[in-house]
Amino acid sequence: MANTSYSQVDRLRRRVQLYQRLGELERTQKYEGKLQSVRAKLAQAEAALPATGLSLPDGVVLDVKDLCMYFGGVKAVDGLSFQVKKGEIFGLIGPNGAGKTTVFNCITQFYKPTAGQLHFENKSGQVVDLNHEKVHDVILQGIVRTFQNVEVIRELSVLDNLLIAGHRQYTANLAQQALHLPILRQEEKVVRERAMKVLDFMGLSAYKDWYAMGLPYGVLKKIEIARTLMCDPQLIILDEPAAGLNDTETAELSKLIRRIQQEYGCTILLVEHDMGLVMDICDTVCAISFGKLLAMGTPEQVQADKDVQSAYLGVSEEG
Repeated sequence: MANTSYSQVDRLRRRVQLYQRLGELERTQKYEGKLQSVRAKLAQAEAALPATGLSLPDGVVLDVKDLCMYFGGVKAVDGLSFQVKKGEIFGLIGPNGAGKTTVFNCITQFYKPTAGQLHFENKSGQVVDLNHEKVHDVILQGIVRTFQNVEVIRELSVLDNLLIAGHRQYTANLAQQALHLPILRQEEKVVRERAMKVLDFMGLSAYKDWYAMGLPYGVLKKIEIARTLMCDPQLIILDEPAAGLNDTETAELSKLIRRIQQEYGCTILLVEHDMGLVMDICDTVCAISFGKLLAMGTPEQVQADKDVQSAYLGVSEEG
């Protein structure tokens, strides 16, 4: 397996998860032989992955270093650096036009940065350079995101929205899918079961057969977050998750994000204008303005910073 790619490793990992879950669902040992065989292939494939020569400090999952994104003469992001620790909720704040969403778009490779490093520890524990990844391969590495504008498919049911989001969990090839072979039916069973668990976790089970169109905005926001959980994420990027929500919905969202962090073991990176939400749930906050770092630390430290108060909270130094 000298030319093993990460997509091959990811496919084998998903096949291991498939046989594990089938055994649990059907309460049988009949998949044990296949499970052990695929586990052996996975170990071999992981050992054959080419070394990247990259490393991260202990406990760090994402390292953004000297990131720059220029649009002509406009410096949307200008030499920004920060690190996100495994398992934390990391908040990126700043006034409108500060470059927050541009940072997200660079991390997920919707934009190719003008300069800078984006190093990420993927599901195999391998540190990769995200600048060398395509958009769809970033998902394979374990990074998923939401958008400022809700991106659910309104013509489909809530359940179907989640099933589509889970399509990357399938390992059956095109021929196996066309012939509807047992492996495809097995994967469909497992993905549907996962979707039902996510719906229950998100409090959306009552809406599973409803078309997304016409549902309250707060429910649509939950559906979009639920879709990220279908992708077996390591890092979830939330772009203004509380935008358009009322106070009650925002309070529920705060509890939900914490539950996702704890029960799914995810690291969460969010952009948010609601300072109450940021102060309530974030472990670390990074404040930026005009694409540059203003301050970084605990929510209390950043909130007390004079530059942040002036640029973001509208408090002058004299005040």
